[in-house]
Amino acid sequence: MITAHYFDGRSARLHPVQLNVEADKLLVSAPSFERSYPVAAVALAEPFAAAPAMLRFADGASCEVSATDRRQLLDALGYRKSAVERWQGRWPAVLLALALLVALLALLYFRGLPALAERIATALPPSVDTRLGRAALSSLERHGVLEPSRLSDQRIAEVEALLPGMLPAHPRVPILLLVRNSPKLGANAMALPDGTIVVTDKMVRLVQTKDNQLNEEGKAALSAVLAHEVGHIEHRHATRAMTGSSLMAALSAALFGDFSAVAAGVPAVLTQMQYSRAMELDADDYAVAQLRRHGHSPAAFIEALEALESQAPNESSTPRWLKTTMSYMSTHPDTAERIERLESLGGPED
Repeated sequence: MITAHYFDGRSARLHPVQLNVEADKLLVSAPSFERSYPVAAVALAEPFAAAPAMLRFADGASCEVSATDRRQLLDALGYRKSAVERWQGRWPAVLLALALLVALLALLYFRGLPALAERIATALPPSVDTRLGRAALSSLERHGVLEPSRLSDQRIAEVEALLPGMLPAHPRVPILLLVRNSPKLGANAMALPDGTIVVTDKMVRLVQTKDNQLNEEGKAALSAVLAHEVGHIEHRHATRAMTGSSLMAALSAALFGDFSAVAAGVPAVLTQMQYSRAMELDADDYAVAQLRRHGHSPAAFIEALEALESQAPNESSTPRWLKTTMSYMSTHPDTAERIERLESLGGPED
């Protein structure tokens, strides 16, 4: 006989009982009642070392058997450890399972999620891009990230006049250029999914001469930046990157149990994300092609990147070995790597 605690599933009352296995039946005996359950229908929770064994019955009742009597119960039920339980009891097998899990998650992160994100983004209608872009721009303005430009109307008109020369013959969506002041973004430019390109005042000032003139070299550098952003729009990079970020958030929520972050502000994700290495290099290639189409060398783009690099002294002073290590860990290509790649492309085509 095996001593156990019985719960009928209808109240919290504990009933001391005796268990016995006869033929194919598990008999539960107490002073005030008796129960009989088919052994095949008894569910045994996975036993853990030094923990009570839990039996669950079809009528909602359950039994708890102390750790001291657990072995006798398992023998009486004819319990045999599953392959998984045997693996759990061996450290080499546990370490192997952990390594396989990490490898599976890495494969999912680097291959599975990007492929799935591409399929989802391709299936999304253009109206999604429009809503995302408008929501992102509204969020940036509402939180004071973007302010009205402080440049002169003439300078803004000069910048806007550069965009048509960097557009393809048939743009995927209408493209609009906005010049905005943004102390938080500094010298920067960004492309939103709906075809809006935002260029900051500091970006324009960065390519001006010392006497605040926008000469031909400055216009060429700024044109290269605009062409790069047009490349992001034409390849739909923002929507694709947003889809990947959302899937990653959903995966994290599935693993760690908090789905509230998945539904929270897509515009915030959109305006804070970084493009992948492949997307940045695709946009670089697009910019170079546009510059060459107008008889310019990639040198204009290189000058723009070098000027941007000079605006981050803390990053520039980072030891080379550390920057190299960090570039392998990041999906975003290092600026020096991009410059070196552009230099290898040479001058304009004949």
